[in-house]
Amino acid sequence: MRPDQIALVVSVVSALISSIALGWNIYRDIVLEARVRVTFSVVFILHESLPERPQYLNIRATNFGPGAITLSMIVAKESPLWRRVLRKEKFAMITPDYTNPLSARLPTKLEVGDKLDLFLPFEKDCFLAKPFSKIGLNDYFGREHWAPRKDIIRARAEWKKEFESET
Repeated sequence: MRPDQIALVVSVVSALISSIALGWNIYRDIVLEARVRVTFSVVFILHESLPERPQYLNIRATNFGPGAITLSMIVAKESPLWRRVLRKEKFAMITPDYTNPLSARLPTKLEVGDKLDLFLPFEKDCFLAKPFSKIGLNDYFGREHWAPRKDIIRARAEWKKEFESET
């Protein structure tokens, strides 16, 4: 190979490496988003200072990375099939229980591996009385992170068992 051909090959290889590095940086910073696993359940609080075992609705979020994320609000969505077809889904924001000292506060920044526990009252007139099909958390980028449907079905079944006879 002549020296001018070697220079051309080196330039093409360096341009290729630079393009790959640029593409990775764009993907890492813009496209690759933090994965948040959200669970929803009915829980008891057991403590020696409490004479009874109060029940709460627990929304738990765990950040699986690759970066930090800030969760801002609890959201719910009513989206049966006919509402999805007609694009008339109903959204709701659920106000956290700030009087409960065990519950975390929103907004909360979660680093990779951190978790957040939000406790809401488990009462007759809680949001489980409404036909919401999805419950989850919003982040600062407007993305929703939903709890699995089976968690909501289990919690609603417990609510019905506890309060349906009273209605």
